[in-house]
Amino acid sequence: MPSSKKKKETVPLASMAGLIRYYEEENEKIKISPKLLIIISVIMVAGVIVASILIPPP
Repeated sequence: MPSSKKKKETVPLASMAGLIRYYEEENEKIKISPKLLIIISVIMVAGVIVASILIPPP
């Protein structure tokens, strides 16, 4: 084989010894910044704590 030609090798899923490739498409995912996620989490935790103080269980 000449070294100038490069072949793309595609391996069928059956011959990958049980490994499966998951192709991730970033166009379909919801992107949330880590800072916003932490802020939302802290607000939710604070809301649960305040609700448990204001509305005691029966």
